[in-house]
Amino acid sequence: MEKHDAASFRAVRRAVSSEIAAMEASVVFSLAEGLTGAGFDWEGWEFINAHREAFAALTPARLEELGSGITSWGQADAFATILVGPAWREGLISDADVDHWARSPDHWWRRIALVSTTVLNTRSRWGTGDTQRTLAVVGILINDRDDTVVKAVSWALRSLVPWDPRAVRSFLEMHETELAARVKREVRTKLETGLKSRRRSVHGTDLSA
Repeated sequence: MEKHDAASFRAVRRAVSSEIAAMEASVVFSLAEGLTGAGFDWEGWEFINAHREAFAALTPARLEELGSGITSWGQADAFATILVGPAWREGLISDADVDHWARSPDHWWRRIALVSTTVLNTRSRWGTGDTQRTLAVVGILINDRDDTVVKAVSWALRSLVPWDPRAVRSFLEMHETELAARVKREVRTKLETGLKSRRRSVHGTDLSA
Protein backbone atom coordinates (compact mmCIF):
# COMPACT_ATOMS: atom_id res chain seq x y z
CA MET A 1 0.00 0.00 0.00
CA GLU A 2 1.43 3.37 -0.99
CA LYS A 3 1.38 6.04 1.65
CA HIS A 4 -0.77 8.43 -0.38
CA ASP A 5 -3.51 5.84 -1.07
CA ALA A 6 -5.81 7.04 1.72
CA ALA A 7 -8.97 5.38 0.37
CA SER A 8 -7.37 1.95 0.25
CA PHE A 9 -5.88 2.39 3.71
CA ARG A 10 -9.21 3.40 5.24
CA ALA A 11 -10.90 0.31 3.83
CA VAL A 12 -8.21 -1.84 5.44
CA ARG A 13 -8.28 0.21 8.64
CA ARG A 14 -12.03 -0.28 9.07
CA ALA A 15 -11.64 -4.04 8.67
CA VAL A 16 -8.73 -4.21 11.11
CA SER A 17 -10.46 -1.90 13.59
CA SER A 18 -13.41 -4.27 13.62
CA GLU A 19 -11.09 -7.18 14.39
CA ILE A 20 -9.29 -5.41 17.23
CA ALA A 21 -12.29 -3.61 18.73
CA ALA A 22 -12.33 -5.87 21.79
CA MET A 23 -8.59 -5.72 22.36
CA GLU A 24 -6.93 -3.60 25.04
CA ALA A 25 -5.89 -0.03 24.32
CA SER A 26 -2.23 -0.98 24.73
CA VAL A 27 -2.45 -3.14 21.61
CA VAL A 28 -3.76 -0.23 19.58
CA PHE A 29 -1.12 2.16 20.90
CA SER A 30 1.56 -0.38 19.99
CA LEU A 31 0.08 -0.68 16.50
CA ALA A 32 0.04 3.10 16.13
CA GLU A 33 3.62 3.33 17.35
CA GLY A 34 4.71 0.75 14.80
CA LEU A 35 2.97 2.55 11.96
CA THR A 36 4.44 5.88 13.02
CA GLY A 37 7.89 4.35 13.15
CA ALA A 38 7.38 3.16 9.58
CA GLY A 39 6.40 6.66 8.44
CA PHE A 40 2.62 6.16 8.51
CA ASP A 41 1.76 8.77 11.13
CA TRP A 42 -1.87 9.64 10.44
CA GLU A 43 -2.67 6.03 9.69
CA GLY A 44 -1.61 5.05 13.21
CA TRP A 45 -3.52 7.96 14.72
CA GLU A 46 -6.68 6.84 12.92
CA PHE A 47 -6.49 3.44 14.60
CA ILE A 48 -6.45 5.21 17.98
CA ASN A 49 -9.35 7.46 16.99
CA ALA A 50 -11.40 4.46 15.85
CA HIS A 51 -10.80 2.35 18.98
CA ARG A 52 -13.15 3.26 21.83
CA GLU A 53 -10.85 2.27 24.70
CA ALA A 54 -7.68 3.70 23.15
CA PHE A 55 -9.35 7.00 22.30
CA ALA A 56 -10.79 7.25 25.82
CA ALA A 57 -7.28 6.73 27.21
CA LEU A 58 -5.93 9.87 25.56
CA THR A 59 -4.51 12.37 28.03
CA PRO A 60 -2.49 15.57 27.55
CA ALA A 61 0.70 13.68 28.41
CA ARG A 62 -0.06 10.83 26.00
CA LEU A 63 -0.89 13.28 23.21
CA GLU A 64 2.38 15.10 23.79
CA GLU A 65 4.20 11.79 23.53
CA LEU A 66 2.34 10.80 20.36
CA GLY A 67 3.02 14.18 18.78
CA SER A 68 6.62 14.53 19.86
CA GLY A 69 8.04 13.79 16.41
CA ILE A 70 5.89 16.19 14.40
CA THR A 71 7.97 18.26 11.98
CA SER A 72 5.67 19.05 9.04
CA TRP A 73 2.41 20.73 8.06
CA GLY A 74 0.77 17.44 7.12
CA GLN A 75 1.68 15.77 10.39
CA ALA A 76 0.55 18.72 12.51
CA ASP A 77 -2.80 19.07 10.76
CA ALA A 78 -3.53 15.34 10.77
CA PHE A 79 -2.63 15.06 14.46
CA ALA A 80 -4.84 18.03 15.32
CA THR A 81 -7.87 16.84 13.36
CA ILE A 82 -7.61 13.10 14.09
CA LEU A 83 -6.64 13.13 17.76
CA VAL A 84 -6.26 16.48 19.55
CA GLY A 85 -9.41 18.20 18.28
CA PRO A 86 -11.66 15.17 18.85
CA ALA A 87 -10.14 14.62 22.32
CA TRP A 88 -10.88 18.24 23.16
CA ARG A 89 -14.39 18.02 21.75
CA GLU A 90 -15.09 14.97 23.92
CA GLY A 91 -13.66 16.52 27.09
CA LEU A 92 -10.59 14.29 27.35
CA ILE A 93 -8.35 17.35 27.41
CA SER A 94 -9.18 20.78 28.78
CA ASP A 95 -9.15 24.32 27.44
CA ALA A 96 -6.09 24.90 29.62
CA ASP A 97 -4.24 22.08 27.87
CA VAL A 98 -4.89 23.58 24.43
CA ASP A 99 -3.98 27.05 25.70
CA HIS A 100 -0.71 25.60 26.99
CA TRP A 101 0.11 24.21 23.54
CA ALA A 102 -0.85 27.53 21.97
CA ARG A 103 1.94 29.12 24.03
CA SER A 104 4.51 26.47 23.12
CA PRO A 105 7.94 27.53 21.80
CA ASP A 106 7.40 24.87 19.10
CA HIS A 107 5.49 26.40 16.19
CA TRP A 108 4.03 23.01 15.25
CA TRP A 109 2.29 22.75 18.63
CA ARG A 110 1.02 26.30 18.28
CA ARG A 111 -0.44 25.32 14.92
CA ILE A 112 -1.91 22.13 16.40
CA ALA A 113 -3.73 24.21 19.02
CA LEU A 114 -5.28 26.39 16.33
CA VAL A 115 -6.16 23.58 13.91
CA SER A 116 -7.80 21.70 16.77
CA THR A 117 -10.42 24.45 16.95
CA THR A 118 -11.53 23.60 13.41
CA VAL A 119 -12.78 20.24 14.66
CA LEU A 120 -15.17 22.09 16.98
CA ASN A 121 -16.52 23.96 13.95
CA THR A 122 -16.67 21.25 11.28
CA ARG A 123 -19.96 19.37 10.92
CA SER A 124 -18.32 16.38 9.26
CA ARG A 125 -16.21 16.01 12.41
CA TRP A 126 -19.25 16.31 14.67
CA GLY A 127 -18.48 19.91 15.51
CA THR A 128 -21.38 22.10 16.59
CA GLY A 129 -19.65 25.47 16.58
CA ASP A 130 -17.66 26.95 19.44
CA THR A 131 -17.09 30.68 19.30
CA GLN A 132 -15.65 31.08 22.76
CA ARG A 133 -12.96 28.43 22.56
CA THR A 134 -12.00 29.25 18.98
CA LEU A 135 -11.52 32.95 19.63
CA ALA A 136 -9.70 32.25 22.90
CA VAL A 137 -6.99 30.25 21.11
CA VAL A 138 -6.81 32.71 18.23
CA GLY A 139 -6.44 35.52 20.76
CA ILE A 140 -3.35 33.89 22.26
CA LEU A 141 -1.67 33.73 18.85
CA ILE A 142 -2.98 36.90 17.28
CA ASN A 143 0.47 38.53 17.13
CA ASP A 144 2.38 35.41 16.08
CA ARG A 145 3.94 35.94 12.65
CA ASP A 146 5.33 32.46 12.05
CA ASP A 147 3.88 31.47 8.67
CA THR A 148 2.63 28.10 9.91
CA VAL A 149 0.73 29.88 12.67
CA VAL A 150 -0.60 32.78 10.60
CA LYS A 151 -2.18 30.37 8.13
CA ALA A 152 -3.73 28.40 10.99
CA VAL A 153 -5.18 31.58 12.53
CA SER A 154 -6.91 32.22 9.21
CA TRP A 155 -8.18 28.64 9.05
CA ALA A 156 -9.50 28.75 12.61
CA LEU A 157 -11.43 31.96 12.01
CA ARG A 158 -12.76 30.80 8.64
CA SER A 159 -14.02 27.56 10.16
CA LEU A 160 -16.10 29.60 12.61
CA VAL A 161 -17.72 31.79 9.92
CA PRO A 162 -20.58 29.36 9.08
CA TRP A 163 -21.55 29.24 12.76
CA ASP A 164 -21.04 32.78 13.98
CA PRO A 165 -20.17 35.28 11.23
CA ARG A 166 -21.12 38.22 13.46
CA ALA A 167 -18.58 37.23 16.11
CA VAL A 168 -15.86 36.72 13.49
CA ARG A 169 -16.58 40.09 11.90
CA SER A 170 -16.49 41.80 15.29
CA PHE A 171 -13.22 40.06 16.13
CA LEU A 172 -11.66 41.32 12.89
CA GLU A 173 -12.78 44.86 13.60
CA MET A 174 -11.58 44.76 17.21
CA HIS A 175 -8.15 43.40 16.28
CA GLU A 176 -7.64 45.21 12.99
CA THR A 177 -4.13 46.39 13.88
CA GLU A 178 -2.99 43.08 15.36
CA LEU A 179 -4.04 40.49 12.81
CA ALA A 180 -1.75 39.65 9.90
CA ALA A 181 -2.81 41.06 6.53
CA ARG A 182 -3.25 37.56 5.13
CA VAL A 183 -5.68 36.64 7.91
CA LYS A 184 -7.79 39.74 7.42
CA ARG A 185 -7.91 39.27 3.65
CA GLU A 186 -8.83 35.59 3.71
CA VAL A 187 -11.36 35.82 6.53
CA ARG A 188 -13.11 38.84 5.03
CA THR A 189 -13.32 37.03 1.71
CA LYS A 190 -14.83 34.04 3.50
CA LEU A 191 -17.37 36.30 5.16
CA GLU A 192 -18.29 37.95 1.87
CA THR A 193 -18.15 35.04 -0.58
CA GLY A 194 -18.05 31.84 1.45
CA LEU A 195 -14.60 31.08 -0.01
CA LYS A 196 -11.06 31.52 1.24
CA SER A 197 -10.04 33.23 -1.97
CA ARG A 198 -11.96 35.14 -4.60
CA ARG A 199 -10.22 32.91 -7.11
CA ARG A 200 -12.03 29.60 -7.06
CA SER A 201 -10.09 26.38 -7.07
CA VAL A 202 -10.23 24.21 -10.17
CA HIS A 203 -13.08 22.29 -8.55
CA GLY A 204 -14.99 25.43 -7.58
CA THR A 205 -14.63 24.86 -3.86
CA ASP A 206 -12.96 26.67 -1.01
CA LEU A 207 -9.19 26.36 -1.02
CA SER A 208 -7.63 24.52 1.89
CA ALA A 209 -5.60 26.09 4.69
